[in-house]
Amino acid sequence: MIGAGRHATEIYSYIRDLSAADPRLRLLGFIDEHKPPGPWFGTEIIGNFDDLRHRKHQSCRYITSTGNNQLRREFVEKAEALTRPKLLPWSLIHPSSVIGRDVQIGMGTCVAPGGIITTRVRIGRHCILNVNASVSHDCTIGDFVNINPGAVVAGTVRIGDGCYIGAGATVVDEVTIGEWSVIGAGAVVIDDIPPNVTAVGVPAKIIKQHNG
Repeated sequence: MIGAGRHATEIYSYIRDLSAADPRLRLLGFIDEHKPPGPWFGTEIIGNFDDLRHRKHQSCRYITSTGNNQLRREFVEKAEALTRPKLLPWSLIHPSSVIGRDVQIGMGTCVAPGGIITTRVRIGRHCILNVNASVSHDCTIGDFVNINPGAVVAGTVRIGDGCYIGAGATVVDEVTIGEWSVIGAGAVVIDDIPPNVTAVGVPAKIIKQHNG
């Protein structure tokens, strides 16, 4: 796992749930640029990316463990730059989630407990579908998107790369949200949202423009 912060403890708990059913799954440890190597929450921090190069493993799977979309993208770029050991992304699908037919989930994505993806949905790489969040039919979700706990994405929605959908937010049918935009917790999105903005409220209104 890359990143040993608060979100990492949650991802670790999901991995323990999975390994209880499949003993072949074993967590080697965490990579973190700001914490020293050593024991951490029942496992260990291996070190940083440079320390990882000295491990015996020639190849292994990884998943990022931060809710910050920009930071998650930076982690992936560093992982992809490594040649030894070779790191390959791994998708975590919690056993209590519900995945329907004709669903594509990109590598490195985490689907948390209670997550629901209905049918004809495309989820990008290194996304987070958090606890009890749902995505309905015919949606397309970009890379590095974080859909927070309890958020509801209705049918035929398009969400661009890097978007952050706050806890309990609702995105109604056929809405498009531009890349790297933020939707506040509890917001109700009824109209298209352009890229690189923050929108909050019911209905959601733009309150901030970001640098692209």
